[in-house]
Amino acid sequence: MDRSKARPLEPLDIRARPLASHAIAWSCDGELAVATDDTIHIFLPEHPRAVSNTDDPGDEEFVQPQFSLSLTACGIIRPDPAINGPLCAFAGVNLPAPATGEAFVFKGVGSSEATAAGSAVGQTVHLEWSPNGLGQNLRPVLTALTTSGSIVALGEHIDQKLAMSSSSRTRTFKHWKLLWGLGANLPIPDGESVNGFRNMDERIVSFAWAKEIGSGMGLLAYLNDAREVVVMGVQFFYKTLNAEGGPTEEAGWEIFEIDRFDGTGPHAPADAADPDFVPSGGAFSLTWSPWHITDEYRTATIAYVARSHVGFRRVTIQGRWHRGQDPSVRVEDVNTMSICTFLSADAFVEWEDTIWQENDAQMARGVIATPFVVKPFQIDLCANPSQLPEPHSPQECSTLYPPPEETSTNPITGLVIHHPDPSQKPPEPQYTLIRLSATPTNQNWFETNLPPTAPLPQWVERIQRSISREVTRVEALGGVDSASDTDSEFDEPEVHDMTLLAEEETQSKVYPHRFRLWGVAASPGDGCLAVVASKHTTQHTERRPRSRVLFSWDTGQQMESRVQHMPKLTTEGTVWEAMYGRILTMPSFLSGTTDRSLMYETPLRHMFKGLVPKQQCVFCQTGLVVLGDESICENGHSFATCTATGLAIMAPGLQKSILDQKLLSSRREMCAVDVEESS
Repeated sequence: MDRSKARPLEPLDIRARPLASHAIAWSCDGELAVATDDTIHIFLPEHPRAVSNTDDPGDEEFVQPQFSLSLTACGIIRPDPAINGPLCAFAGVNLPAPATGEAFVFKGVGSSEATAAGSAVGQTVHLEWSPNGLGQNLRPVLTALTTSGSIVALGEHIDQKLAMSSSSRTRTFKHWKLLWGLGANLPIPDGESVNGFRNMDERIVSFAWAKEIGSGMGLLAYLNDAREVVVMGVQFFYKTLNAEGGPTEEAGWEIFEIDRFDGTGPHAPADAADPDFVPSGGAFSLTWSPWHITDEYRTATIAYVARSHVGFRRVTIQGRWHRGQDPSVRVEDVNTMSICTFLSADAFVEWEDTIWQENDAQMARGVIATPFVVKPFQIDLCANPSQLPEPHSPQECSTLYPPPEETSTNPITGLVIHHPDPSQKPPEPQYTLIRLSATPTNQNWFETNLPPTAPLPQWVERIQRSISREVTRVEALGGVDSASDTDSEFDEPEVHDMTLLAEEETQSKVYPHRFRLWGVAASPGDGCLAVVASKHTTQHTERRPRSRVLFSWDTGQQMESRVQHMPKLTTEGTVWEAMYGRILTMPSFLSGTTDRSLMYETPLRHMFKGLVPKQQCVFCQTGLVVLGDESICENGHSFATCTATGLAIMAPGLQKSILDQKLLSSRREMCAVDVEESS
């Protein structure tokens, strides 16, 4: 793919600041989400068209920057039971109608006295994209954790009748809605309840999605304020309904609880009035390891953060999970491994997305951010559970306070573990991290253990230039900085009269700017990094909250970074990495298309694989060549390509007749085999 056709990747301006760290998330399709104090910003990537006039300099395809298609949604979400009305209706459960004229009032939920009697305003504190396939058109959905103790999913929900009549092929936010929610007294279907549903009377404080399992199915784990870790199953599928006009298909979600276990850890919770009290926990206390897959099962491990403790609990899916059916999932009774270490508030764990085989062990690695220092670890995903650690005090394991060499006042607010080369195992996971405060006097706000030959990200250079600039105190107080590349959203204060200042005061030098870094995220193939930063003046109080998303991308200068080994990507993720990341050449089957159904060969497409090269044009009887989502003959006649079979659609009903003949032939062959075996 010619990278000159890609839109320029420019910084994104946001008229607000994040409320918490880890404020940015990048989906497997290249969709970007940023959480601020009262809004959620969603940016959709736009890919080059299959056919565009590159000779026209005024073509908007190349003038507009990337992520020009965006949505700014309200980030203050009330846990209204009506959110789960479609979820319950899909399960055949009707929620009771609210009283006429009665306004919805959330009275709080949870085990603590404050949250059980009242609630915060419902601001978003954590965003995370689901795995591929849990939304419409096989896309991920965006899940947000609010201060009221609920998880809310946002995404597309398209009516099938409207979709069939629509001729639009461009992405919009027209059909984005609140899809479903968990926690904070939200109702979910429950077959054991008398009414067919139950209200989730618990306050959720953290959550995490498991890595991709299959199209339309996934596992989600959340932690409530009673320190229980709950594993939920989520499915998106179509079911047939008998309507007056004939059978119709309806799409919807099914959510069910699988298991829960105690996530308190061996250290008893401390009283906030205790002189030795250290705050712990946070909205980022759960993460899932990658899946180890065999013919009989797949297994992963949940890392959960407790007081001065990180526990690792194994989760196993036996057999194959068929969409629309309940899976066979087992959650072990005790941890596979437990680590006692000092942890402060907002400590978190990140996993390396690779499994290393060592003899008979399947080793997964990661890092623990305390969040002031990084501590690598590794664990055997297939190991038997260990003994349950005896309850003890943090003083006994020397984890109440950090060692002197680990003391710091600049917490880690974002960490990305890079995809390693499977043929060259690094001694520890390779990562890039940022810390909250970037000033001229601290040098640890950006850290990485990548090889020294790796280029410095562009956003790091940009921030470093800004915080290293010196001006006179008069210029800083007056907002005069002629050498600055300050952007419009960070306009300096108005110039004031400085004539009364002493002469020696005008000659002193100061650093006029500092930065707060709120989170970092990597693109699907790890070729780009995005960081959320807010710029502050050191000589004036802040007047307007502003933040900016800065990017770094592969420029091709360092060939070692442009490796050929890549994780499994969706079609959109592959196109993104070809535009800005580490993919040197686009796969031939993706040229001219961004249709994800052409990304991987399905069993149905494999069945018709032999017929594809034998097709002929119905007009001139010449051979057809498949180019993405179109099939073109030698004389230029083009036909749409069926995404299910890979065959060209040359007449109405042709695909169905070919499919029926193929299935009938397969059944006859199976019957013939059965007859031979019986005889």
